[in-house]
Amino acid sequence: MRSIRPRDLMLELKANALAGENSMIWGSPGIGKSEIVYQLAQELGADLYELRANLFDPVDVRGGLKVVEQENGTFKTCYGIPEDYPPSETMKPVVFFIDELTTASKATQAALLQLLLNRRIGTYKLPVNTVIVAAGNRARDRAAVHEMPMPVKDRFDHFTLEPNADDFCAHALQNDVDPSIVGFIRYRPQLLNDPDAANNAFPTPRSWTRLSNKLPHMQDEFYGIASKVGDGAAGEFLAFRKMFHQLPDIDKIIANPGTVSVPLEPSQIYAVASALAARADITTVKPILKYLRRLAPEYQVVAVRDIIGKDKKLITNTEVQSWITDNSSVVL
Repeated sequence: MRSIRPRDLMLELKANALAGENSMIWGSPGIGKSEIVYQLAQELGADLYELRANLFDPVDVRGGLKVVEQENGTFKTCYGIPEDYPPSETMKPVVFFIDELTTASKATQAALLQLLLNRRIGTYKLPVNTVIVAAGNRARDRAAVHEMPMPVKDRFDHFTLEPNADDFCAHALQNDVDPSIVGFIRYRPQLLNDPDAANNAFPTPRSWTRLSNKLPHMQDEFYGIASKVGDGAAGEFLAFRKMFHQLPDIDKIIANPGTVSVPLEPSQIYAVASALAARADITTVKPILKYLRRLAPEYQVVAVRDIIGKDKKLITNTEVQSWITDNSSVVL
């Protein structure tokens, strides 16, 4: 099945939300499947309810049994509603996220059939404005997965998510990920996602993002980095990071964009471009673009993509529009 990048997946999920169709996101660990669903709920203004399917036995899907006394003094058993389910009466938009679906047993997956097709199970009904999204790993990801039964497959539209360096860098800059990581991924995009079941640690979008949180607190840089992304990626990133901190002062570039020297090595140019993109805002974008115009076109494109990805409002800025006009043959 053809893969899809995060930006395009978001568009498909929104289309399915409008159409009332269920979505299933497949992909390797750590590539942002859950994060995209959280972002979908935020952009839809919806409440998010998350069901971890691997924690449910088949009978749990229906709800726990309780004994209820009737008005005539007799008793009958009734099903309770699992606390993970949204209240039926709410009229607010709801994203019902079934995570780790493929690590649930086949019986548990099958127990969800009525909920997926009829949006009800027994006497319980999902709210009218519910969007159903599920996610899980594949057998080839060497996760502890169970094959999805055919009837369950038939209740979803299926998407195979593949990480994308442009989308990762845009998201990273929006969420204050360390600029040295953004610059490194621009320089070595192959190391954005390189899962290896033979190693305990390996590069993924999630591990790079978590590394950003750890960088200010590390005692030993190599071991600190390797514990997140593995030895090979750690060695390359550490060398890049040392070079990153020897670059021209970004404040000096912004103050004197026409005179500060331009690096010659590709790794240094990517690093400068990423650092400038991280600093771009309405007050700095003019001098930043003046400096970027001194770089080769391929580096300008990378930097301007990241600037717009960080703050989409800047695409209407006069200086950005001037750059786009001058580079009309380039697709951002």
